[in-house]
Parts: sequence; structure tokens; C-alpha cells
Amino acid sequence: MTDDPDRLLALPVPSRRHTALSATALFIFYVSTMSRSLSLYDSPELALVAEQLGLGHPLGQPLHTLLGGLVARLPGVDPLIALNGLSALAGALTVIPATSLAGTLLRANAGAREGDWRWIAPAIAIVGMLPVLWEPSTRIEVYPLAFFCGLWGAARLTSAWVDSKRGALAYLSTGVALGLSASANAVCAFGIAVALFPSLTAATLQRTTSPRELGALIGGGILGLTPYSYVFAVARREDVVVWGAPTNAASIRHYFTAADFTPKQVGSFLEWWEHVGELFFWSLHNGLLALMLVGLVGFVSFRRPMLLGASFLGITLAFFVSFVARNGVFATDVLDYLGYLAIPTWIAATGVGLFVAHLAGRRLLWGAAAIGLVVLFVMVTTPRPLGRTRHLDTYSEALAYQALRAAPRNAVLILEQDHWIGPMWYLQERLDVRGDVVVVAYGLSASEWYWRYLYRRHPTLHDFELRAKGGRAARVQRFVKANGDRPVQVERIALANALGLSTCPSDWLLDVTRTCNPVTSAPLLATYTAAELYRLGQGSPGTDGLIALVTLDRGYDLWTHGLPRAAVEVLLAGVPAIEGLERVDLSLLPARVDPRARPSPLYEPHVALGHPARNLHYAAVIARASRLPKLADYLERLSDALGPVEPKFASLTRSPANL
Repeated sequence: MTDDPDRLLALPVPSRRHTALSATALFIFYVSTMSRSLSLYDSPELALVAEQLGLGHPLGQPLHTLLGGLVARLPGVDPLIALNGLSALAGALTVIPATSLAGTLLRANAGAREGDWRWIAPAIAIVGMLPVLWEPSTRIEVYPLAFFCGLWGAARLTSAWVDSKRGALAYLSTGVALGLSASANAVCAFGIAVALFPSLTAATLQRTTSPRELGALIGGGILGLTPYSYVFAVARREDVVVWGAPTNAASIRHYFTAADFTPKQVGSFLEWWEHVGELFFWSLHNGLLALMLVGLVGFVSFRRPMLLGASFLGITLAFFVSFVARNGVFATDVLDYLGYLAIPTWIAATGVGLFVAHLAGRRLLWGAAAIGLVVLFVMVTTPRPLGRTRHLDTYSEALAYQALRAAPRNAVLILEQDHWIGPMWYLQERLDVRGDVVVVAYGLSASEWYWRYLYRRHPTLHDFELRAKGGRAARVQRFVKANGDRPVQVERIALANALGLSTCPSDWLLDVTRTCNPVTSAPLLATYTAAELYRLGQGSPGTDGLIALVTLDRGYDLWTHGLPRAAVEVLLAGVPAIEGLERVDLSLLPARVDPRARPSPLYEPHVALGHPARNLHYAAVIARASRLPKLADYLERLSDALGPVEPKFASLTRSPANL
């Protein structure tokens, strides 16, 4: 390596050409496999507020909204493709700070045998294909912007320390980068800042960092937070979605304390430690722990950078694992967790690049073998790179579209889960799909700002008493009663029961009605979902779990309404292809029995959404209650093979209604 390295995005890199080509190759892979549509969790809401230049959920994510609003207005480009592409671009560009960090640590090893720097960027880009880094970079999310900006700041500060080219500008730019990272996701920025803090403290105590430079770092951080002024600039708009409408002291406090949410955290250290253990075995299973160890080996392959690189990896890993494990409602397959764990994974990728460079510096063949093993490691991860189908995935958007299209005229849809609410919100606000339909988000119905927004959008709604006794359920009941001239549909029977509403199954949702004479065949939801599951397989993380959840909910609804055959058909529509399952004869199941209350299908271990093993088990429960023990045993064996699942509900007793 030369003493005067190339620079890319204002960062020193071993080779501008190698780094740029590696980042470009990863960007092409991300774009070719990214979503072209709405995806899970916050993606529909983030897309909506970016296109409208509105305001999303706390803490606002203003950097994503502003940049998203810019790319969504590119001429000739579909806004959803542009917004997904923004995530892909930020994710791929992270190769640059990761490579810069590796190159800086390599330069710090002056006097010892140098590694072959040509291998660093390609190795890091290959690691970037791993699911933990690919997943948040191929759908509309805030994490790629957050970890790119944060790691850029870390690389900038590290190069200033190692190259002894400090000055206020290096600290100022680092602060700006961390502030911008916090403007996308505050937790990501805070975790990186925590990892930098020990080295910064040591530099301050050793007087290698001056008070002026420290002040520049703090000032840069404040400057980087200026996108948050957008929150207040947009707060009074009434023509777009403005979450929380933070226009006065009370509403600002409500917004920035995330009072609309009631996150459950662990109740004890033991529970937190159990979650850490689950993450450990999860990382052992998917190879993430092995990657961390190889990255650590890469850092310790060189003497001088060992402490700096290894501590940066260790602190970020400990911080984000601790943060994720604190969630009370916990499951290792929550996709948002990958957005946080991506930061230590990118740092581990830096160590992998150093390790490959170290081996290649000794013998070229060793370097080739090492990078070949990295490729092999990536190719065997699940989902495999060539089997990823997220670019074909339109399930969330299409499901919401079909339910909206089928809703009665001027209907009120009462929905509870994000996979229904978010896409419908986007479809109505941006594509003007069924503007006559009133979508009531049950979770947000506790917030007065939401009702003001809803009544602005639907001025023909009848007024009702917003503040009264009874909480959220009573408020929605008063709203339904005041607008009794409108047909009502609900998402699932558990929500209907909470609201005291009688229901009847329809193709996509449940009709609220006092009389019910449903058809005994499976709804269209089952046919459509089975086709989508066959098309996507397990190549679009999260969607297979969503499909299992939607079909489990609807299977339970149908079974409660006394339609066991249709219930099992829907349940099996959420199960991937299993040899022999298609030959199961469901005609022996009764088409109709007396409707009655059934135990909700609650299972352990916890999963983020759903799991096909649960569908198979609940289908077995229905078969056994229908006096079909052979079918029940067969379905239970399949469930055990895909599981494990442990039911947390009472067994169904045999009765005339179950015959």
C-alpha cells in the first residue's frame, strides 16, 4: 500500500477502482433481488410519508423521508422502485467505509508484513450478500441509511487517528455523519457512538484529541441532527399523513416519547439472558457467529490495529445484542433485528477482508482459497443468493388491494395488524384505491390525532363522543354505532369479539352481521395465498411467515364459524409444498358444524409472524375434533417435522358440534 491512499466518498481506501467496482457489483445484486413493491413492517408507511413528504412514526426518520421524497420524484421511475433502490444504494455504499476502515487498520500495521490490499473490497462485498446484510438493503427501510452514515463517520475518525491527520475538520465531519445516522435511526447512531467512545476517551486523556477537536465533533453532531427540524416544519400540514401532529408542547412530548406505542420490555435479567441465549444459538445456526469469529481473527492478524478493530466489533455486537434482547415480545426471526445486527456484521466483514488480505499477502493461493471459502459460505446461507425471490414479492400490496376492492361501498374496515393497515394506507393515500372505504387502525384509535386525520379524509363520517369511559374498544364501538349506516368488516374474529361484533366470513375479511349463512368452500384468500407461496417459496424472508400467519388467523375464524373443511383448506394454503400433502383427502372433514367459541391457536416458541408447523398442528386439532384420528396423526407428524411447536391452548372436546 502507498503512504498516500486513494480516496472515495472523502474516505481513504486502498484502491479507488477495486472499492468502486466491488460496491457497484453489490449494488447490482441488491437491485436485481430487491422488492419492487410494498413489503413488511414499516415499509408501506415509510414509502407513504416519503412520497407525500409527510411525517412517519416516532422518531420521524427525517433523513429517510427527505431523501426518499427526492428519489420518489425522479422522472420516469416508479416511486416504489426508487425507494427500494435507495435502500439498495445505501447498503451497497457501505462497502466503502468498511473497506476504508480495513485499509486504515492495514496502514497502521506499518513495519510488519503487509497484506494484499486488493482482496479487501471484494471480500467485504461478498459478505454483503449474506441475508443479515441483504435483507434490510432490499426493501424500504431506514437501517441502510443509518448504518452507512454511522460507519462512514467511524471510518473517517479512525483514519484521522491512525494517519495522524486530525484537525477539526475530521472531527466535524464525523459528528455530522453520526448526526445524519441518528436522523435515520437514533439507536444505530448511538450504538456506533458508544463503540467509538472508549478510543475517543483515551485520545482525550492522552491529549491527542484537543478540546477544539472535541468541540468540532459535538458541533458536527448537532449539525447532523438538523433534518429533525423537518418534523416541526411539516407538523401543521393537513393534506398529508402527519403522525402525531406534533404542533404544541403536549403533542411534541407525546410524539418524541412514542406514546402511541406500548413496547413491552423484559421483566427481569433472567428473561433478557434467555433472549441472549436464543440469539447465540440462532447465530450459531445461520453462521453469523462464525463470521464474527473470522472477523475477529482478521483484526488480530495485524498487531497494531488489534485493539481498535476488535474492540469496535465487540462493543457494537454487545450493544446491539443487548438492545435486541431487551424486547419482551421476542423472536429471533424479527426482520427489524437484522437492521441493528447489520452494523457489527459490516464491521466483521471488515475483519474478514483483513484476514483474506493477510493470507493473500503471504501466499496468493491462500488468499484465493480464503475468498473461495467466503463465497461458499455465502452460497449455502438461507435463502441462497440464487434462490431469493423478493423481487417477485407483491403479496402484502396485493392482499390489501384485493381486500379493499372487495369491500362493500362506503364500508368501515377495522384492522389491527400492520400487514393489513400499512399497505391499505398507502393504496388509499397514494393510488386512490377505494377512497370511499374508511380504514380504522385499531391500535391508533387510542390517539386523538388519528381521529382528526380520519375525519379530514372522510368528512361525511358522523360525529361521535371521542372522550368517554371504556378505553379504545369502547371508542371504536361508539364510532361504529354513530356510523351505523355503513357496512363494517373486521380483520379477524378475535378483534370482533373484543368489540362485541358478530361476524360472517367473506373472501378476504369478516363481515359484521347478525345473521350468517356462509358458503362452505374456502375463501379466495386461500387460493391466492397458496399460489403466491408456491411462486415465492422461502426466497422472500418474512413473507412466508406472513402467509402462515394470515392463513392461521383465517383458519381459526372459519373453524369458529363452524366450517372445519374450509378452515383446514386455508390452513394448508399457508404450508410450503410437502410431498404427499397434496394427496390428502379433505372431503372426509364435515363441511359445516355448529359455530362455537374455540380456543385461539397460541403456540410457543415465539415467532415474528407465523410458521407452517403451527398451521399443520391446528389443522390436526380440527381433524381430531372431527373424529379423523388418522388424518390428525399425519398432520401432527408433518408439524413435528417442521417444528417444534408447543400449543398453549386447551384441547377441543368432542361434541355434536364437532361431528
